Amino acid sequence: MEYGVIIIGAGQAGLSTALSLRKRKYSGSILLIGEEKYPPYQRPPLSKKFLSSNIENKKLFFKSKDFLDRQNIKVLTNTCVSQINKDSKTIVLMDDSEFSYENLVISTGSSLKKMPSSSNKNIYYLRTIDDAINIKNSIKESKEIVVVGGGFIGLEIASVAIDQNIKVTVIEMEDRLMKRSLSNSMAIFLQKKHSSKGVIFKFNTPIKDIIDYQGRKRIICSNGELIDADAVIVGIGVEPNIGLATQSKLECMDGIKVDKNGKTSNENIFAAGDCSSHPNSIFGIRIRLESVHNAIEQGKTVAASITGLSEPYNQTPWFWSDQYNLKLKIAGLIRDYNAECIIGRREDEKFAIFFLKNRQLIAVEAINNQKAFLKGRKLITEQMKIPRAVIKQGNKYMANWILEK
Repeated sequence: MEYGVIIIGAGQAGLSTALSLRKRKYSGSILLIGEEKYPPYQRPPLSKKFLSSNIENKKLFFKSKDFLDRQNIKVLTNTCVSQINKDSKTIVLMDDSEFSYENLVISTGSSLKKMPSSSNKNIYYLRTIDDAINIKNSIKESKEIVVVGGGFIGLEIASVAIDQNIKVTVIEMEDRLMKRSLSNSMAIFLQKKHSSKGVIFKFNTPIKDIIDYQGRKRIICSNGELIDADAVIVGIGVEPNIGLATQSKLECMDGIKVDKNGKTSNENIFAAGDCSSHPNSIFGIRIRLESVHNAIEQGKTVAASITGLSEPYNQTPWFWSDQYNLKLKIAGLIRDYNAECIIGRREDEKFAIFFLKNRQLIAVEAINNQKAFLKGRKLITEQMKIPRAVIKQGNKYMANWILEK
């Protein structure tokens, strides 16, 4: 069977591409292929509200089947693509059925990094609805859990468990939280918040093995320390799903390489979302992002390109995390900055930190401060230089100047 556009991957990026094509009056046939048994759904709530409430699965679904049918978007679930044939412009599914395409979009997302373990029972990873259901049930049945990894997922799960009176220990290989994502100042703030709630942290602590011990889990650390718990939840990062791309000899570099319009090294194949590596004009580097915003916007860019338009992807990366009463929002990339200023007080749990490089705002971290986040993101996108006279006035003056822009 032939389709105008086949999209491999029914997550946020894949669905965004399909819906954006229809919004642009694309009239060709669209096939959306997903590995899971569920229709396209939201992933961010899986480590947040879904774990702590009785949200029904269907509440996570982006669109109803009727809506997708009306949009003439065919969705195949519970299946995956085994092969892409660029020359014949066809794909082959695991059951050997074959489909041809005019344009192909790869939005296969990412896969969880797994850690070696002698035991599999009561060791959980979070990626899918089913994973979240298993973790939710495990938290209800546990008195003590270990979270491996002090990233967004790990900290969000820790906050949910603590609020349910579960003892939580977070084990992190690095010397602090979220070393690649947060400033040291924000990492310290979050650590203090979690510690005040009762979370125990173990830093610089690689894990040697996890075994079954007296009906529980025993975590054997490389330093010889033994930590027992009822369950272990692992969040140590992801890797881009580029297997189909490499098999098809598409160019890859920390993801599937795409140009500013989402096109791969093959003119009829595009990529979007977690699996793609794109040039970022704001920071002048090639990056791969794992975020909802990136997936949605790249999907829009790809849809424009397929319909014959050039609307280059030119977005400021941004992320968010909910932990306890804290809404953390980050815009930009926190790297190589040479100045920073803060507005608000950490003690009030409402503040923002702005990061500058050569007078240009390159990132903002905000806690419960939507205004500072939005102003910071705007100035990052505009690549505005802050006047030297403003900087000379000091931290408070500079922060207020940013907020007034």
